[in-house]
Amino acid sequence: MSVTRPRVMSGRAVLPLLLTLVLWGGGVATAVQADADASIEARLLRTWTAENVTIVDGLANVPLGMLAGSVEGTYRFELTVFDASESPLFRDSWEREVSDQAAAYVAADGSYLGEYFRFGVRPGEYEVELAAYPIDAPDLGTRVRLPLVGFADRPPASDLFLAGMVEPIAEGGGGGNWSITHGGFGIGAAPRTVVMPDDPSLYYYLELYSSDAESGPARITAEVLDTGGRSVYQTPPTSVDVPDQGVPFTGSLSLEGLPPGEYELALSVEMDGATSSRRTAEFWMLDRQTTAVATGSDASYETEYFQSLSDQELEATFGGVAVLVTESERQVYELLPPDAKRRYLAEFFRALDAEPAQPGNTFLEEYLERLGIIRARYDQTVGTEERAPWMTDRGKLYLRLGEPQDRIVNYSPSDVGSPAGVLGSGGFGGEAPYEIWQYHNTGFVYLFIADNRFGAWRLIYTTDTQMTSLADWASRVGPEALRDLRTNFGIQPR
Repeated sequence: MSVTRPRVMSGRAVLPLLLTLVLWGGGVATAVQADADASIEARLLRTWTAENVTIVDGLANVPLGMLAGSVEGTYRFELTVFDASESPLFRDSWEREVSDQAAAYVAADGSYLGEYFRFGVRPGEYEVELAAYPIDAPDLGTRVRLPLVGFADRPPASDLFLAGMVEPIAEGGGGGNWSITHGGFGIGAAPRTVVMPDDPSLYYYLELYSSDAESGPARITAEVLDTGGRSVYQTPPTSVDVPDQGVPFTGSLSLEGLPPGEYELALSVEMDGATSSRRTAEFWMLDRQTTAVATGSDASYETEYFQSLSDQELEATFGGVAVLVTESERQVYELLPPDAKRRYLAEFFRALDAEPAQPGNTFLEEYLERLGIIRARYDQTVGTEERAPWMTDRGKLYLRLGEPQDRIVNYSPSDVGSPAGVLGSGGFGGEAPYEIWQYHNTGFVYLFIADNRFGAWRLIYTTDTQMTSLADWASRVGPEALRDLRTNFGIQPR
C-alpha cells in the first residue's frame, strides 16, 4: 500500500454552501443504516461553522425494487427532522421520475438511485427520518430513522468523509458533478464506500478546527483497521497548521493488495501533544470475482465492447449518454467509477437494441454514427471554453433525434456541411445566421441562432412542449428567418 500526500488548504475559511435550513435546539455520531429488505441506506456527515451551526450532508440510496408494483415509475423522497421531544422541526420532499429503461435495468439486480440533501442544526439531539415510496403506491415504500447530534461547541474536526474521488473545484465554481462540495473541494461520496480492486484508491476529506489560536500545528495519522480492530496499515504523522477559521485536509490511500472485506479508516488528530480527536468511517474492499459479477461479465457483445475501451476513450465517446437519460440518472452515471460506467453502458445499449438477435448492436452503431456527425459539425468554443459537441444545443438535439427531415440554413454556405432536406434560400442575407429543423414523426420545429456570429449557437425557439423558447426570440432574428418559419412551417410570431 502507498499513501498520496494529503492536501491542505491553509489559511482559507471552511465555508458551507447556502443552507436549506437552520434548526434551533439542543447533541450524535454519523450513522449508516441498511436493511436486508431493500431499505434506504443512508449516511449523515457533519461539518461545523463559526456560528456554532452543524452542517449536515446527507447521502441516501433509494432501492428501486419498490417501483416493481408501480405504474407511474415515479417515487417521492421525504426528509423529516425531529427534535428530542419528537416534534418535527422541518420537512421537505421531492419527486424523482425513473425511465422505463432504467427501471428495468435496476430492478433486475436491486440497484438504486442516490439522493443528496443538506441542512443545518444547532447543538442538540435529533432524529432524521427518510422515506421513499411510489407516488401511486405509497404502501410499497420504505423508511429509515437515523440519530443525529449537533456539535455542542467547536469540535477539533468534522466527521470523516470517504469518497471515490476528492478534487479541488476550479475557480468560478466549475469542476464536475459532485455529490458534496465543501471547503473548495468536490467530494464523490456515497452512503456505502466501496473500493474496486482495479482502482484501489480511497480518498478522504476532513475539516480541522483550531481550538486555541496559540496552539501548535495538528498532527494527523491515518490508519486502516480490520473488523477485529487490528491495524493493517498506518501512515506517518502529517503536520498541519490550523488557522482560526479552520482548514480542509484531504488525501488518498492506495489499497493495492488489501484482502477483500470490511475495514475502517481512522484519522487521529493530535493537538497540543495529546490525541484530541479520532474520526472513523467504514469502507468495503471488493475482490476481483465479485467485481466481475458486479460489472456484468457475461461475454455479451456490449460488455466486450465497453471493456475494450480505455477510461479516456470511455469519457470522450460516451459522455453524450448524459443527454439521453433523465436528470437523476445523469447525476448517478457521472459519479460512477469507470468500471461501473462500463456496466451501465453495456446494459443501457443492450436494452435499446432494436435487433437483439442479430450480431452487434444497432442502437450503439446509430449512436456512434451520430456522434461522428456532431463532432464534424457542432464542436463549439464559447470564449475560452471548448464545449463537447453533445453539450451544444444543436449537437444535443442531433444525438437524441438524428438528422432532421427538413432543415433550413441561412449563413455562409461554406459552413453548411452536408445537411439533408435543406429548404429556404440557404444564403446569408446579412441577418444573424440561423438554422431551422423539423422532424416529421413529431412535427416539432426547432430554431437555432448564432447571435454573436462567433460560432456560439443556441436554441431560441421550438414547438416542442418539453423544451423552452426564449420569450423575445422573434426579436433576435431578422425578417428572413420569420419568413422561413411562416412559409415552410406555418409559424407566425405572436
